[in-house]
Amino acid sequence: MTSSFLAPVVDEIHVPLRQWLALQAELLIAAAARGEPGAADVLRFAGVDGGLQGPGLDLDTARLAVAKDHWFADWPDALAHGDDTVDARFETAADAVHEGDLDALRRLLDEEPSLVRRHSPFPHRQTLLHQVAANGIEAERQRPSPANAVDVLRLLVERGAAPDAICDSYGGGNGATTMCLLVSSVHPFDAGVHAALVRELCRSGARVDGIDDDSAPLWTAISSGYTEAAEALVDHGARVDQLCLAAALGDLDTVRGHFAADGRLRPGTRSERIAPRGPTLPRGQLVEYALIWATAHGRRHVVEYLLTKEPDLRVTEPLFHSTALGMARYHGQSDLVALLDRHAGGA
Repeated sequence: MTSSFLAPVVDEIHVPLRQWLALQAELLIAAAARGEPGAADVLRFAGVDGGLQGPGLDLDTARLAVAKDHWFADWPDALAHGDDTVDARFETAADAVHEGDLDALRRLLDEEPSLVRRHSPFPHRQTLLHQVAANGIEAERQRPSPANAVDVLRLLVERGAAPDAICDSYGGGNGATTMCLLVSSVHPFDAGVHAALVRELCRSGARVDGIDDDSAPLWTAISSGYTEAAEALVDHGARVDQLCLAAALGDLDTVRGHFAADGRLRPGTRSERIAPRGPTLPRGQLVEYALIWATAHGRRHVVEYLLTKEPDLRVTEPLFHSTALGMARYHGQSDLVALLDRHAGGA
């Protein structure tokens, strides 16, 4: 197995967190000196990439970068947790997850089965299963997923990983399950294993509508722009009972069902909310929001239908502040750019 360039070599299994981080700061200085690309990623993630300029990376900058890489506020914040313990076996297992080294991972779980249920001592508090998503963790572990990521996920679940466990990434809560981290992560998408991982996680028992039954995974996939991940959720039973969700998924029959015979939204149609902690979408602009997300996911037949409702094309969605035309341009939907341009010109 190829270990992370920030993996300290230690004699003990349980290492005080302050010692682990001090060793990592030294490793980061050495990696920066030899031009290790991952060192620049860590420094950039921490917002201190200017530390590579000049004669070399200084110790204070390296300490700050290591602390922030683990999601501490700064080095003093990390040292406040210095008496916590880092389990070197857990960190090695996490490296195996990201490398796709099934043999090493299986061996570690054979030696210490409880590793699969443990949480990282660092502020994100991720389990090994969370780390399959490569999201909300250290910069050196945020990279394209291994080709056998589905096998890694399956092994972890077989060994007792909880599919719906919560970590503390991005504030924790019901948006910090493996599923929500997964469907919003670019790294499995870049590796071409995004939908396959979603399907395997669904088969493993993860709640497809979220742990609070609020469609958080589906909203997360749609608002993050990952069409295949959203479709995989629906294939495994995710509800599509909101106008914006139906529009993004290209479900024209359900979209039509939200409108009465006079062409207006049915009286029972309520405001919608982008998952539990997201912004509320007022009823008066649901047509515009539905159009925006239909455009983002390339659903031309839905876009054409919604354009008959005379939407205000100046309306922006609340996450990225994009119009429908902006979404079409961002996602390279040239046919929809032309369609929306024509409609705007004729309005």
